[in-house]
Amino acid sequence: MFIDFAGVQLVIGKVGEARIAQARAPFDLAVERGNVYVTANQTTVTTQAGLSVTTPALTIANRVNSGKSVRMWYVSASGLVTPGAAAQIWVTLGGYSATAVTETTAATVRNMKNGDAGAAPGVATLAVATLPAAPVAIGQLGAQLTGAVTTAPVVQPFERWYNGALWVPPGYNLSIQTSTATTLFCEYIFEVVDL
Repeated sequence: MFIDFAGVQLVIGKVGEARIAQARAPFDLAVERGNVYVTANQTTVTTQAGLSVTTPALTIANRVNSGKSVRMWYVSASGLVTPGAAAQIWVTLGGYSATAVTETTAATVRNMKNGDAGAAPGVATLAVATLPAAPVAIGQLGAQLTGAVTTAPVVQPFERWYNGALWVPPGYNLSIQTSTATTLFCEYIFEVVDL
């Protein structure tokens, strides 16, 4: 016999022993709460060379005084165009700034629980943006080489699961950037929670 409550199970064994177990995965529980969103570029973005304020591939901007924390679950990037030179692909974090990210073009966002379109509360998800200052690289996704993309039968995305452990506080931003200008598609899965 077992009793399931909010993702935790109390299991009663055949001889009366009891144990507590996690019944559902943390990601499943986050989606169930209804505040997990997914976004991806609908067209490619050509990045600048190096850490730059202009044309990050995909940006999440947690607005100043949003009262929200953005928890990153998943980040990925892939390219279909061979760069002019080898490119390191980074997950970057922009430090606190009272100056807002310039929100040029909103990205397409979907709620993972119900599929509804729309922006997450207090947070801008942007296909095109200008950052208030150059960010710093906090994670390496991979390196894109100069060999023709057509020579590989399958091009896997560079990806990283953060499992909700990377937080973007109010006034900060997260984006994908590259050491050499290149063309990318990116995807984020993130959760927005109250502070």
